[in-house]
Amino acid sequence: MSENPFSGSERTASPHVYIHRIGRNYKEYMPKENEARLRSFARVTCDGPAETALSPEVLAQRLKGVEAILSLNGVGAEEITEELLAKAGTVRVAAISHYFHGNHDRAAAAWRRAGVEVIDASDGNNRAVAEWTLGAAITGLLRFAEFDRAMRSGVLWPDGSVADHLSGKVVGIVGLGRVGRIVARYFSLFDVELLGYDAYVTADRIKAMGVKPVGLRELLKRSDIITLHLPVTQETRGMIGREELQAIKDGALLINSARAAIIDGKAFRDELLKRRFRAILDVYDPEPPSLDDVIRRLDNVVMTPHVAGNTRQMRADCGRIAVEALRQYFAAARR
Repeated sequence: MSENPFSGSERTASPHVYIHRIGRNYKEYMPKENEARLRSFARVTCDGPAETALSPEVLAQRLKGVEAILSLNGVGAEEITEELLAKAGTVRVAAISHYFHGNHDRAAAAWRRAGVEVIDASDGNNRAVAEWTLGAAITGLLRFAEFDRAMRSGVLWPDGSVADHLSGKVVGIVGLGRVGRIVARYFSLFDVELLGYDAYVTADRIKAMGVKPVGLRELLKRSDIITLHLPVTQETRGMIGREELQAIKDGALLINSARAAIIDGKAFRDELLKRRFRAILDVYDPEPPSLDDVIRRLDNVVMTPHVAGNTRQMRADCGRIAVEALRQYFAAARR
């Protein structure tokens, strides 16, 4: 690879950007305004809404002369291998913006090994999840769902004294990565005490977010609201087991928009049956939960169907943020 793709006569040329296949959500990620923004500074090769996997031979042709990859939605990301990037020899940067992390995380690691700078531009999805979390906390404390269910079921006027509000509460954030850091920023706008636990984030970084670093058990014991923002790994699977669940204070609200497998499913249902604390859930294991799953019948559980990050605006935001990241990258490279 040459050291500077913008040297000499190439300095004023538009960079060549390849949009790998996105699948049926192409128009949602790349509405006309996002396409126009990208084409205002780049030449574009685009597979658009293609669903079928591309062969290495076809991908090698697509990558000829390409300087940047725009990777959206995670579909097919792993098809672009280290070997293909090495063969192309021109790709400098990839902007990743995704609805889910699995494929992209693996692809990003491979692309970095190939010497490609990878920009995580996924905050469109991360912000949507964080907004859902804040909404779940506020509506959970105010008991919107419970009051609605009661009034529709024939209760003339439910007891409103059980409603509460966010100010003055202790909020515990488990996981301070992509989503957790935004959740911390959103909650910091309220008069709350923020506690945080993340085994992979230093205490100094947690403090810089305005969050007090504590151990997991202390967080569970002290928090009025507990919100989970961890991926499922060998270390995190079932990390909140029976003892951890029993440590949750009476009356607390647990919010999970991350992954259900973080919690021991049987122990979780056993504790919910005691009705000591309430839960607002967007994720399940298995997913969807079976119709006879006890979790569907509990009055201290509010459920949504894995929609925390799946808003109409989210995909367009993901595309816009990724396009802007590439624009800034090439603008800086030309200075």
